[in-house]
Amino acid sequence: MKKVVSAFILVLTLACFSVVGVYAAVVEKPVIEAEMPDCYREIGNGSIVLYANATVPNGGTVRYQWYVADTENMAMIHAIFGAESDIYQVPEEIGVKWYCYAAWNVSGGAESDPVYSRLIRVEYFENTTAHIHSFCEWMVITEPTCTEIGIKVRECDCGVTERAEVPATGHNWDSGKITKKPTAQSDGEKVYTCLNCKAIKVKTVKFSGISEESDTTNNTAEPDNNSESTIEPTNIGSYEKTHFPWWLVAVIVVPVIGCIVIVVILLVIKKQKNVR
Repeated sequence: MKKVVSAFILVLTLACFSVVGVYAAVVEKPVIEAEMPDCYREIGNGSIVLYANATVPNGGTVRYQWYVADTENMAMIHAIFGAESDIYQVPEEIGVKWYCYAAWNVSGGAESDPVYSRLIRVEYFENTTAHIHSFCEWMVITEPTCTEIGIKVRECDCGVTERAEVPATGHNWDSGKITKKPTAQSDGEKVYTCLNCKAIKVKTVKFSGISEESDTTNNTAEPDNNSESTIEPTNIGSYEKTHFPWWLVAVIVVPVIGCIVIVVILLVIKKQKNVR
C-alpha cells in the first residue's frame, strides 16, 4: 500500500514539474540592443563602468548577472557575486580581464533561458611616461550584412586593442519589376530583390485609371502610401507558425493520470480485502 501511495505522489510531482516546464518554455529571451566596446584606462584616472543594454517583450522584467574571466574564453567565465545590476564598475587592477553579462526575461513567475553579451576586454595600465595612443587603421574582422552589424578592431603599438561596431549595410534593391499589373478591380504588385542578400520586398501598386489605349508604355502609377513588405532570404517559402497551447495538454493529462492511479489503489485495496 505504501509503495502505491509513493508512486502516486511521484507521478503527481513529475506532472507538476512538466506543467511548470511547459509554462517557462514560452517566455521569450531578452534581446541585447547594443554591445559595449573594449575599454582601457590608466590606473588612478577614474574607474571603468560597464553597461548592459537588453530589452524584453510582453512587459517582462530583465534580470542581469555579470561574469569575469582571465582569458578570452566564454567557457572560463565565472559569476561576480552581487553584480546583478545593469551596470558594473570594474575594480582598478593592473592587467587585462574579460567581462560579459547574462540577461533573463522574468515574466509571470517564469524565467526565460539566458542570453549572453560578447566578452568585453578591459585593461588598467600603469603609465610612468606620457603616452598617447597611436592606433593603426581600422580592420574589419566580422563583415556586416544587410541587417546585422560587423566588428572592427585597431591596435596601438603599445599593445592596446580597441573594438567597435560596423553598421549594417542595409538592403541594395534592384529596379522596379512589376509581377502583377493593377486593374480597376484589384491592386498589382511590384517586387524588388536585394542585390547583396537576395531578400525580397513586395510593394502594392494602385491602379492609375489610365487605360492601355491611351498609354501603351505604362498603365500603372505608384501614388504615395503604397504598402510594402520585406521577406528575408531565410523566410522565403516559409509560413507563420502558431504556438500550440501545450500547457492545456498538461492540465488535462495530470487529472487523468491522477484518476488512473486512484482506480489502481482502490483495486489493490479490494483485492487485499478479498484475500483476507
